[in-house]
Amino acid sequence: MNGRIPSSAGPQAPNHSAVRGLRAAMLDIARRDVMTTPTGTRTLTGSGEHRRQALVELVVTRLEQLWHEATEGSEMKGVALAAVGSLGRGDLGPVSDLDLVLIHDGRSLDTKTLEELAQRLWYPLWDEGIDLDHSTRTLAQCRQVASRDVPAAVGMLDVRAVAGDMVIAHRASSAVLADWRSAARRRLPDLLTSIKTRAERFGELAYLIEPDLKEARGGIRDAVVLGALAATWLTDRPHGAVDDAREALLGARDALHIATGRHTNKLLLADLDEVAELCGYADGDDYLAMLADAGREISYALDTTVRRARQSLQRPSLAARPFMIRGKRSAPRLRAVADGLVEHDGELVLAIDAKPLDDPLLPIRAAATAVRTGLVLSPVTASKFAQCPPLPTPWPKAARNALMTLLTSGPAQIPVWEALDRAGVITSWIPEWEGVRNRPQRAAAHRHTVDRHMIEAVSRLPRPRDEITRPEVLYLATLLHDIGKRAGAVDHSSTGAELVPTIVMRMGFDQRIADDVQLLVREHLTLSRIALGADPDDDDAVQELMNAVNGSTELLWVLRDLTEADSSSLGKQGWTAWRARLVDELVARALSKLPPNAGNL
Repeated sequence: MNGRIPSSAGPQAPNHSAVRGLRAAMLDIARRDVMTTPTGTRTLTGSGEHRRQALVELVVTRLEQLWHEATEGSEMKGVALAAVGSLGRGDLGPVSDLDLVLIHDGRSLDTKTLEELAQRLWYPLWDEGIDLDHSTRTLAQCRQVASRDVPAAVGMLDVRAVAGDMVIAHRASSAVLADWRSAARRRLPDLLTSIKTRAERFGELAYLIEPDLKEARGGIRDAVVLGALAATWLTDRPHGAVDDAREALLGARDALHIATGRHTNKLLLADLDEVAELCGYADGDDYLAMLADAGREISYALDTTVRRARQSLQRPSLAARPFMIRGKRSAPRLRAVADGLVEHDGELVLAIDAKPLDDPLLPIRAAATAVRTGLVLSPVTASKFAQCPPLPTPWPKAARNALMTLLTSGPAQIPVWEALDRAGVITSWIPEWEGVRNRPQRAAAHRHTVDRHMIEAVSRLPRPRDEITRPEVLYLATLLHDIGKRAGAVDHSSTGAELVPTIVMRMGFDQRIADDVQLLVREHLTLSRIALGADPDDDDAVQELMNAVNGSTELLWVLRDLTEADSSSLGKQGWTAWRARLVDELVARALSKLPPNAGNL
């Protein structure tokens, strides 16, 4: 027996006192932490963990009382009421649903008695308007369901015995955990498939304007999956920043429940400002940026943990299996791939003789090496980069070459940028990056935050055509084209153009490159605007485009490829065949107007 039963279908129990007003009491506990300032601002105070613990204690106490009423105080052997989900984990929200399981041994009680007990438990909760997921299962059925359903197995890893025969609940939890560990090799692909399917359905929390705080990629559900992966004993899970990110998302969910009074995990724009205010943020976009950072932290941790779990499952070859020489353990085999960097188990790690404290080029050299070799940058290694001194100003040639290796690597650069961003390296290279880091974009066309959008655009650039003799102009302009999308900017193109010379000259590129990149950032929307909004046969429109690139054929080609990369990063509708045709026709007309020697001005 499992599923949802509407309250109208059940018998009216004579006494619902145990759970009467439970939903209101849960909200009251949370709202006690809301303080109104003299200016009228409402803010959540106190520890979120303490608030959730108080909610758990309230609900468990009421469920114990409900059990006492349902059993009329009699001691019932072989059956127990247990909680899974948020109540089982102890992270219950103010309006969370309840996931309850009536577990029995299959022999102590007959079917009719179990049905009557279940009705006495479930219907009072439904009558109070509480969202309830419920089931009645034997110990064997608990194991069977967990063996077939990965989400159910993950949920059963956190079982909280509430009332009744506690031994039954603990036996069920222990059996599911033992099965989970013993079947780790077989279950891991199913778990990864469920993660992927959920991400495809709900999107990535970091890049959504209206994210589902629980189900989106990098959300609360993925934080739970991290614990499930660690429970396999195949790998450990990261802590520290990941735990802080999980706490931030739980705090957002709590504030959303308080603001709406509803059981919901989707943060709509209509509720954003109130939720942000409750969490101490005066600006909704700043709050979305914080949530994006939390989502990216959990996603990065999940990717790392999954990779480690896969490595644990790989069987070593006969040649590499023993690290024992005459009964003594030998050092793992490391392959040098760059100065201060070696390969170990498919990851790029620091060599023994690496000196992070004395090597400012180490992070950018590691980035170039990672994309060149296809190795994953170890999170531990990336964290060590915080010890490196900043790059000198201007950057040395080796740093510029490494940057170009990174930027020209296509999609391979995206996970490397993410690892470096989590380690704080990107903002040490480009301090102006902090103004767009995790910055949300409310335009429906955009799929990513400002910083990720720029990296996506760079990753989509085609191989520079022969007409482009200075590819660094193309890559730098694309990397920085939206750097002006920061708080307070009225015209992001102009704001970005003002920032460009400082950035490019700091990197050690010459004045000519800095001037051209500045021009392209200022005009990066011009080609698309004219192509889509003007008559391509209008000589004035063509002349406007020629003026925008100072009459340079090379800059015109750079602007054309930047436009494609910028638009295609928005998704399938960003760069259609129709849009490409309009752009190319306009470029062809402009080229026909330029003199043959109008190349590199």
